[in-house]
Amino acid sequence: MPRLKEIPTRKEEEIAELLCELTRLCNIKEEHFASSFNLSPGEFRLLKYFASKETYTIKELCVLLNLTPGRITHLVSSLEKKNLIKRNVTPEDRRNILISLSSQTQNFINNIYADHINFHNNVLIAVSDKKKGEILSSLKMMVDSLQNWINTK
Repeated sequence: MPRLKEIPTRKEEEIAELLCELTRLCNIKEEHFASSFNLSPGEFRLLKYFASKETYTIKELCVLLNLTPGRITHLVSSLEKKNLIKRNVTPEDRRNILISLSSQTQNFINNIYADHINFHNNVLIAVSDKKKGEILSSLKMMVDSLQNWINTK
């Protein structure tokens, strides 16, 4: 006989509700940041990855952003029209396209990244270092739990 799912306790319900609210608020924050740089939320999320790595393939961006190749291509085309990124054909395999920042975009990305970090610093300004450590630990635990769940699907 299959095991019945346990009914969630009040704590699990509250955690689920808080995660949904946090997701909603983060989406609002992302929309605000994107519009302040004259970007769509998707363009903003894509560009943020270039703060840590210089080039990506379409496939890598699909995995990172959990979007279809067609949607990534649309975002790349839009950012290319804004002269923020460029496509480069790899000499080894002309079918493989690397996406990178255009030459004048690195300062723009640095500004986006700095503003994003400053925002979070301001949000957490009244939180003690000890509490920040607890929040960080809890968030890492949640990310790991969700990642484990995704990996089993």
